[in-house]
Amino acid sequence: MNTTWRLSSYESMTDVKELIPEFFYLPEFLVNREGFDFGVRQNGERVNHVNLPPWARNDPRLFILIHRQALESDQVSQTLCQWIDLVFGLKQKGKAAVQAINVFHPATYFGMDVSAVEDPVQRRALETMIKTYGQTPRQLFNGTHISRAGPKLLMEGELPAAMGLLVQLAFRETREQAKEIVCPSPLPWIKGLKWGEYVGSPSAPDPVVCFSQPHGERFGSLLALPTRAICGLSRKFCLMMIYSKEQGVRSMHSTDIQWSAILSWGYADNILRLKSKQSEPPINFIQCSQLHQVTSCAWVPDGCQLFTGSKCGVITAYSNRFTSTTPSEMEVESQVHLYGHTGEVTSLFVCKPYSILISVSKDGTCILWDLNRLCYVQSLTGHKSPVTAVSASETTGDIATVCDSVGGGSDLRLWTVNGDLIGHVHCREIICSVAFSNQPEGVSVNVIAGGLENGVVRLWSTWDLKPVREITFSKSSKPVISLTYSCDGHHLYTANSEGTVMAWCRRDQQRMKLPMFYSFLSSYAAG
Repeated sequence: MNTTWRLSSYESMTDVKELIPEFFYLPEFLVNREGFDFGVRQNGERVNHVNLPPWARNDPRLFILIHRQALESDQVSQTLCQWIDLVFGLKQKGKAAVQAINVFHPATYFGMDVSAVEDPVQRRALETMIKTYGQTPRQLFNGTHISRAGPKLLMEGELPAAMGLLVQLAFRETREQAKEIVCPSPLPWIKGLKWGEYVGSPSAPDPVVCFSQPHGERFGSLLALPTRAICGLSRKFCLMMIYSKEQGVRSMHSTDIQWSAILSWGYADNILRLKSKQSEPPINFIQCSQLHQVTSCAWVPDGCQLFTGSKCGVITAYSNRFTSTTPSEMEVESQVHLYGHTGEVTSLFVCKPYSILISVSKDGTCILWDLNRLCYVQSLTGHKSPVTAVSASETTGDIATVCDSVGGGSDLRLWTVNGDLIGHVHCREIICSVAFSNQPEGVSVNVIAGGLENGVVRLWSTWDLKPVREITFSKSSKPVISLTYSCDGHHLYTANSEGTVMAWCRRDQQRMKLPMFYSFLSSYAAG
């Protein structure tokens, strides 16, 4: 990497490199996890893991974090137009390209018909040149690309050396002399990293309660929908939902619900019941085997897949479809059993963006399953007791697990989507629930929100599990048994053991429109 950077950045005007997407999101590609023998370099050094720049401290996760935030920095955002001009625009060809020293061999430009070359030696040479050096894409723009608006950049020569990350100074006008607003950095030794704009972010104003509603019944879970709504579900309820596939200008900025229903379980006859209309009673949906008494359920959003966990440890995956006679009714198309647990399955969690299902059991196991192939991936090991809470990040695929600690309190562990342990931390209080904030990784370092037994919500950094903030409400000290961020990250919803639901927002966003909250309590399935 060092040689490639040196050649393409300043030593060679003809050495042009484009970074593959993995440089901005996948730390694993920089590590030789399987121990392949890639041979030895001419200097005798064995080829193994990718040698990273000094500022990455030999840490692939740190390299990707800095690289991704550098890509989304103000400096890159405002100068990206120059790259577009060189590759796709005005400076790709002609006089402007010559002045920009952006000219290459004619054979590497789009439109070169190699098959028209009659001489086989010359044709083979041109084909080799194109395969080796690549080919310029089709020119898309004939005018100068407009720069993206943003904060005023530093003058040339004032840019810091490492990655071009800038520290933008924010000022506010007061009667006194203007003062710099200092925001804590996620990593003190790296300038320019951003926490993000979600509620509870260390760089954002303090959270305040903007919604509070008692329900008198304990919720099993809170669920944030892409429609911006928040649903509170009873302990033996599962929300099944399918979103509209319509394409158009309207659907670009909104999500429409095509079909939805509440699935309920826990009946003496072991039947899963479905209720799709509030005015009608629930209908029998799936008759489960008496050997597989259902203890938990999870629905794959927009995937027509239903997973059930049983008391004996077996997980069943149901593929569903709409009936041909009544398009609004759902029926089971096929089912597959998944074996891995020996005790009761206490929780199922679906992470659709990364196509994984996480299951936890009273036998102490925590297993990752592949949603596409419906097969075992691996187990998350090392828990001293059964996992009591689990969640996964939709932006990174990282997984948070909680288990009771031997000396009291809870242990919080953070894993990669590939099952590597990132770190763990002990919490003196019992952690009753966990959830990830969901802001884009390039402009944020997200947090894990934990609902504690004393009514406090504690936020830990997803980078190193350091506590970054506590959200407290003086009028309640009941355990926070469920919590979730809204889909835009502007609100954090919590539910305590008494059934009171509260929403938190940033102090400077109290006038922002609240997501709609819908409650589905036990009485809903009875009607």
